[in-house]
Amino acid sequence: MKEDHLTEAAPVGEAKDTRLPLGPDEVEIPLVGMRLERRIVPWLVAALSALLLLGWFFLSRLPSVWFDEEGYYSHGLLIPFMAIAVIYARRDRIRAEPIGSSNIGLILMILGLASLLASKVIDNLSLAAFSFILAIVGGVLFAFGRKISKHIVGPVLFLVFMMPVLGWAIDSWTNPLQRASTKVAEKMLNVAGYETDMSPAQPTVIHMNNYPLNVGGPCSGFKLILSLVAFTSFFAMISGLGWKKNALLFAITLPLALFINGLRIMLIGAVGESQTTQTPILSSFASWLRNYGDDAGMVFHDYSGYITLLVCFVILHFIVRALEGRRQPDAVAS
Repeated sequence: MKEDHLTEAAPVGEAKDTRLPLGPDEVEIPLVGMRLERRIVPWLVAALSALLLLGWFFLSRLPSVWFDEEGYYSHGLLIPFMAIAVIYARRDRIRAEPIGSSNIGLILMILGLASLLASKVIDNLSLAAFSFILAIVGGVLFAFGRKISKHIVGPVLFLVFMMPVLGWAIDSWTNPLQRASTKVAEKMLNVAGYETDMSPAQPTVIHMNNYPLNVGGPCSGFKLILSLVAFTSFFAMISGLGWKKNALLFAITLPLALFINGLRIMLIGAVGESQTTQTPILSSFASWLRNYGDDAGMVFHDYSGYITLLVCFVILHFIVRALEGRRQPDAVAS
């Protein structure tokens, strides 16, 4: 009787690696499984070391930007990991492409490194961020060629969301968004049964019966919009939606941000008001928050930003799932 020989099938959705065993003159890049000639590795290490050395003056400042309570880049810490996740999701396509090279990439890399050095001399973070990304894009093009780069350049450009390069946009849009968010929050408070009053002379202050709610610049919603655009870009890169659905996904960003930010401001006001009024649940919650500060509303304000980011991420996840629709799993041959 003949024995049946069973072959192990590759996991659904993952291409089986049918390449020859790793040669003695080859090395494999972790995460993506891409193979390179061993002689190229020292050059890549040297280029990466130069990039980190020249860019360290601004890379070392990024954590202070991310964790600034009044800043706009609290999502920045997540961006490198999200970029790596996108590259990992594309690993099969990257492995399937032939490795090449591009002289244009070498030019871009040299320009990026030179510009990075100049930004260090003049101490300009925006120029440093642009130069850093330009150098990486150039290095990828030069080392791997255009076919592989088309899968990697997107995640590299995505790194811009962790860098303070949008000062001009913040200056231009903060005040209009601040006013819009204040109006949305006031309407929500009214719907919830709270009495409010707003003066034309103070369009970003909501006066409640016992609590003045001042909507500052960092609460304008720009921070949330920036985070949502970053999250939306991430989902667009990993979901495989067509351009129409991606456009719809980005179109949802602004109204979703205004709604969630208005809801957050409304809850801050409700918690602050409940310090002096007997409101079911909220009064007990406000009393508990006052263990951590004199103003329960401000204590809630300090932590609600992170909660808001999580809520938006989850909402976007389910929106993407809905846009993707139900996918039929690939049939596995028996």
